[in-house]
Amino acid sequence: MIEVFSANQCKEMDRYAIDKIGIPGLILMENAAIAIFKEVVNKGESFLILCGKGNNGGDALALCRHLILEGKKVKVYIISKDENYTDDFKTNFNILEKLIDKRELLFIKSENDIDEHIVNDIKNHDVVVDGIFGVGLNKNLTGIFKSVIESVNFYGKFIVSIDVPSGLDCDLGIEMGIAVHAHITYTFEVIKQGFLNYKAINCIGNMKILKIGIPEQIKKMNSGNFHILEKQQYKQLLSKRQVYGHKGSYGRALVVAGRMGFTGAAFITTECTVRAGAGLTTLICNEEVQTALSNRFVEAMTLTWDNNAIELIKGASSIAFGPGIGTGQREGKLLEKVINNSRCPVVIDADGITLIGENKSFLDNLKGRAIITPHLGEMARFLGITIEEVENDRINITREVAKKYGIVVLLKGYNTVISNGKDTYINPTGNSKMASGGMGDALTGIINAFISQGINLEKAALLGAYVHGKIADKLGEQAYIVNARDIINELPKEINNIINLV
Repeated sequence: MIEVFSANQCKEMDRYAIDKIGIPGLILMENAAIAIFKEVVNKGESFLILCGKGNNGGDALALCRHLILEGKKVKVYIISKDENYTDDFKTNFNILEKLIDKRELLFIKSENDIDEHIVNDIKNHDVVVDGIFGVGLNKNLTGIFKSVIESVNFYGKFIVSIDVPSGLDCDLGIEMGIAVHAHITYTFEVIKQGFLNYKAINCIGNMKILKIGIPEQIKKMNSGNFHILEKQQYKQLLSKRQVYGHKGSYGRALVVAGRMGFTGAAFITTECTVRAGAGLTTLICNEEVQTALSNRFVEAMTLTWDNNAIELIKGASSIAFGPGIGTGQREGKLLEKVINNSRCPVVIDADGITLIGENKSFLDNLKGRAIITPHLGEMARFLGITIEEVENDRINITREVAKKYGIVVLLKGYNTVISNGKDTYINPTGNSKMASGGMGDALTGIINAFISQGINLEKAALLGAYVHGKIADKLGEQAYIVNARDIINELPKEINNIINLV
């Protein structure tokens, strides 16, 4: 499990490892340098290292030493208005002084020290390493720092940031005046919370987490219950089918969806419920939708509201409500009927989210048994705020809505956020090639199927988002766009792949 930490949690993690466990900071710094060295050593022959005066700069100085010993061409700029260096920085600086040609160790202390030479160095080195600031930055960058970073972003061929792109707020994911736009960021032990903000993507580039020797127990002690699961953990959420299992063993899943003009939403949700493993699947819809779809389904059944639908709802294992159903008074009454006559978990998506946003009292009877799956716009309407407000605070909003209403919330988008109000997760799969109509309907059907098979709400949401995105990631390697029909076709194989992970 990968932890997601705030800046303060990162500082406390390091402090505890050094002061309480007794791991010297120099060892952590050396581990960091060695880990990054292994990643970058083959990325070029010449390296320009930019160091601040703190421990992030100390990591960069230690990296310099390993690159020099490997025979690489290395040039170092120490960017600081004073010499108030940390102790571990000084140790690595004193070692480096004895190894490097003095002409390759330069200082920028004022604007007067910034000239065409540093610009040419940025242009002419294969790799520029950013070790100026770490997680501790708390003010906007100006002066020498702004000038150097502007040049790095404009002229750098390949830019590597150590732990955090300098100038990026680790909690909010926004640039503090200016920030390095790295091609890759090597971050230590945990993901920084701000990295998950959409605005941070241009700064982080690709990201890789490196281990530097922090014990897992320390990370767990400082955890804010904010995680990213790893592959094997998704496998553990699934179970192989029992030898003696039959269709009744895997649940009775219902889908309440669709209206004329939106039959595709009902079809996709129903088909994904079937293909993700529900034992028996029935679409409840109006007569027009039934007429349009009944001949298209091979495994699923259809039923109109007038034909004993309430009895089926009472005995359901799971229900998906909302895709393409509409948002009028009639649909609101249908949702109320579903809620009041069911005892099973309910997955609410699309129009269903709009309906409960207008009738939040519906949620009183859904505590502990509902998942809502809004995209940014639907969450904004639900809360009566702007899309930008949701986008800027996706994590806290998801967590707070889940906590307030006693439900699981899955906020769709890049880095999908999932929370039960206590634990919060980021889904690591998915890409922009999925940005097409019907994708949300597919996800609703997948989650519905997992719940019908006895998987709890939180796990079903985690699995649904992961499988959905994983299929799109694989197909996206060879296709320009991934559609919902592609997801439908690949579902059984991908779920089986996860179960059989070695």
